[in-house]
Amino acid sequence: MNAVVTLTPAPVLDRTYLAEDLTVGKVNRAYEVHEYMSGKGLNVARTLHLAKHPVSAVLPIGMQDQYLLFSTPFPQILRIMPVQGRVRVNTTVVERGGRTTNINQQAIPFTQEDWHNVVETTLEQVSDMNADWLVVSGMHPKMIDTGLPIDLSELFARARELGARVGLDTSGPELKHWGRSGEVNLIKPNADELASLVGHELHTLGEVIDAGRELIETGLEIALVSLGPDGAIAITADEAVWASAVAPEVINTTGAGDAFLAGFLSQVVSPEASTAGRENGTLPKLSPEAALTTGCSWGALAVSLPTTLISSFGDAPKAVLREVDPSYTLLEKATVRY
Repeated sequence: MNAVVTLTPAPVLDRTYLAEDLTVGKVNRAYEVHEYMSGKGLNVARTLHLAKHPVSAVLPIGMQDQYLLFSTPFPQILRIMPVQGRVRVNTTVVERGGRTTNINQQAIPFTQEDWHNVVETTLEQVSDMNADWLVVSGMHPKMIDTGLPIDLSELFARARELGARVGLDTSGPELKHWGRSGEVNLIKPNADELASLVGHELHTLGEVIDAGRELIETGLEIALVSLGPDGAIAITADEAVWASAVAPEVINTTGAGDAFLAGFLSQVVSPEASTAGRENGTLPKLSPEAALTTGCSWGALAVSLPTTLISSFGDAPKAVLREVDPSYTLLEKATVRY
């Protein structure tokens, strides 16, 4: 089974309020409240653990906030790196009809020493687990001394030297930089983010595939693109696989992309390919078909839940592979956002 190490550079305390509706500028009442440690990498790790995959979740946590870990599901998968500062707080309001409002706090900056220790702790986990994947997910905090975002070059290079593939799930300028750096194997943009990476709108499935291949020419191995109502597509140098799944209802979209990525990672390298690759000293062959259908299924399950915590895969909708038609017009065109 794929062994995965996740790093969440900016973990978060998630507070989710369930309300009948939200009226801006007025007092609103919640009928239910959930609070737990979260963050994109942690969400991926918890979902993989539920599916019985070996996984380790590295979390830099403020020294005053470690008490929060006692109420975190699956604490056995956590690898904690105490750092200065306090954990950020994200607030989500989910209305009965499914509309979601998010207020997310900015990431807490790192000292040079703290970031060095986070990198070393993460690489120790990659080595100890003989990991197939290192996945860095979420916001990229800035460094206190420079004001610049964290530099992932050393982490990525050393993880790949250890035989792991590198996956990146982020957005904005950081995605634009690392998505074209040749230092990562996988990125997970949505359609608008992919359009932003190539600098023009995308109207058809063929244009999405061409955009993915443009990034692959820079050294990327696979572009895993979520297409909203059109499902998702996995693009490699010589394959394009398209799939979708229908959620029974949409309650909360927060965390759906993390469940989608977890499902993909759970199947993208078969146990046989992983073993053969390790024995031969080569990266194992990817299997995007089974991976993409699992990812779509878990993603559709996630949006039908009130929080980012999946407790069972029993009700996961079945995903279907779709014939790739380059002329297919996207239901929602992809626009450049940055």
